[in-house]
Amino acid sequence: ASIISTEARAFNNEGQAGLTFFTPKINIFRDPRWGRGQETSGEDSFLTSQYVYALIQGLQRGDDERYLKIAANCKHFDAY
Repeated sequence: ASIISTEARAFNNEGQAGLTFFTPKINIFRDPRWGRGQETSGEDSFLTSQYVYALIQGLQRGDDERYLKIAANCKHFDAY
């Protein structure tokens, strides 16, 4: 996540992108009709919350704690 945000910041410095980015889907699939979700981290809500926390911290945290490196938004945040 830190490397991704460094590249995103480089794109911003060149005027090719903004500083707000969407993270991957973090939905929890629990409906047996849909099967496994290939774009999500799974069905375990605790594991998903730990994964998302680490991802967002890695994206937003830079060398100086007072400033965000980029602003990360959770895409399709939902809970069942």
